[in-house]
Amino acid sequence: MRITAIVLATLSIGCVEGAIPAPESAQLEVPTDMTLAWSIDYNKAHDNVGTVLMTDIFVYDSDEDLPLEHIEVEVVVNGGGTYVIPAEAVQLVGYPEASVDPTDAGAIEDACTDENGNFKSDPEWCAWYWDTESGQYYQIGGQYISTSSNYSPNYFVGKTDNRGILNMYLYVDWFSAKGQEEAGDGGDATVSYSFSSTQISASIGVDSGAFSISPLNDG
Repeated sequence: MRITAIVLATLSIGCVEGAIPAPESAQLEVPTDMTLAWSIDYNKAHDNVGTVLMTDIFVYDSDEDLPLEHIEVEVVVNGGGTYVIPAEAVQLVGYPEASVDPTDAGAIEDACTDENGNFKSDPEWCAWYWDTESGQYYQIGGQYISTSSNYSPNYFVGKTDNRGILNMYLYVDWFSAKGQEEAGDGGDATVSYSFSSTQISASIGVDSGAFSISPLNDG
């Protein structure tokens, strides 16, 4: 799932009730590496308008080859610009009466920011997310949103369900970029940019894994 995000949800992540430590025979499987189209212009000009990715982490018993439920999983995002959103914070909502085209990032930014470029949640649809693939809207639960805070969660502790799966979302707002000056035609210097990948690691104590989100550089 790839969602064009209108606003970054701010989360309050605490202890997980009912989670248990993994047994020695437990192993986990993390998602495969992901790649997103990205550009330096988009990276600089569209703060808090990024991509939300739905991901799963699977925990199972390697001896019995069975899923393990209620296992505590620790997730850490290594690098700025990517944030963790627990699955229970996201719900499907009906089509809002938006005053602009929901696929037009520029129009959304104009409608949902004030004169200082700060996000505003009035009108209400500004705080919703448009899934460009399914054509549906998703909403982050109000208890997870705080538009006046710059809190950027890169750490999450959750537990697996009865299928041995921990569901969560990753919000990708920006990638770290560095520029390199190159000689252009006619002697004019140009600057090309490359982006750094973000690594997400997961651990159940007795086993761990990691995957990355990488941008496709277009300079």
